[in-house]
Formats: sequence, C-alpha cells, structure tokens
Amino acid sequence: MTRGFALVVVEGALEVPASLKLLVAAGAGIEGLHPIDKGGRIRFWQDARRYNRVAASLGPVLGLADLEAFPCPSGLIAKHLRAAKHADFVLRIAERMLESWFLADDTLADFFHISGALLPRNPDAETNPKQTLVNLARRSRSARLRSDLVPEEGSSGIVGKGYTPKMTEFIEGHWRPNRAQRRSESLRRALAAIRLATVR
Repeated sequence: MTRGFALVVVEGALEVPASLKLLVAAGAGIEGLHPIDKGGRIRFWQDARRYNRVAASLGPVLGLADLEAFPCPSGLIAKHLRAAKHADFVLRIAERMLESWFLADDTLADFFHISGALLPRNPDAETNPKQTLVNLARRSRSARLRSDLVPEEGSSGIVGKGYTPKMTEFIEGHWRPNRAQRRSESLRRALAAIRLATVR
C-alpha cells in the first residue's frame, strides 16, 4: 500500500512546479497538493521545525530548498532543525541550487537552442548553477529566450525579467527528472527518498 504526501513546502517560485514534477517522476500522487512557496530561504528555514512536527502527525511532507554556499546538506538541516528530522519529513536539498537539476537534463539544450556539448558534465559541482544556466542562455540562437533569461545591460540582477515563467515552462513541459538523475546525484537521492516515503 502506498501513501500520499500530506503537504509540500518549498523555498521559492521555481520549486513549486519542480516539486510536483518530482512527485510525479517518483510515482507519487499530486492530486489536491498545492505547494507552499515560502518566498525565500529565510522564511523556509524559519518554519522548517514546524513542518518537521507536521510530518510527525500528518504523514509525509516534502520540503525542497537549495544548498547554496553551505558545505553540506546534512549540516544545513541540522543547523536549522535543531532536533532530529522526522522520517516523514522528506527534506531534500538541491546541490547547489535547483538549477543544477535542470542542467542535468540534456533536454535543456534543445529548449535553449544550444549544443548539448555546452551542458556541464557534473551539474552538482557547479558553484553557481543559476549563473551557469544564464550564461548558457546568452549563447542561445533564440533572441526571445535570451531576452527572457539574460538580464538587461546595466541591470544589477543575475537573471532576466522573464526567467521564472520561462523556466516554469521548461519544468512543466520538458524537464525529465528520471533522466536528469543520471547526471545529478543529489537529484537521484531526492527521487529515491520520495519513493521510500510513499511505501514506508
């Protein structure tokens, strides 16, 4: 007998569609699930202990966040939870950012209109996967994609104004987590943890 997830809580906007795609890829149901976007890592980690308690009472809760500059996922979790993580709190950390999981799927090359040879061989080792992704977009043959993803000249931002909707389009229509996991160990572990939680 399989169990469904009671709740999904994520760090940011792109994690919303990504978390649902992960659940589907892992064979978990998503009917009735509406991921809670905490709007950034500060609010996500402020509430992480509460969601750890929720998992203990309601069943599987999926949490999704970025590792960023922190040395390791286990240390990041221990720092913020300050207590043992409940087995049903499936707290997954993308190394170093969610974008590394997108870089791991060679479908991204077609979506970006670039050569697949430009994709990094080990996306989890990228220091700043978001910047890597934007730099790849700069090389796109599509002017529209460059306009969406690359910041305007003189802008202080690292992504273009259309970054979130364009990457959401990629996640929902093109990203294949089960294929991407071959090149991302952190993604492979995330999918395995989700599958385990549904049969525990």
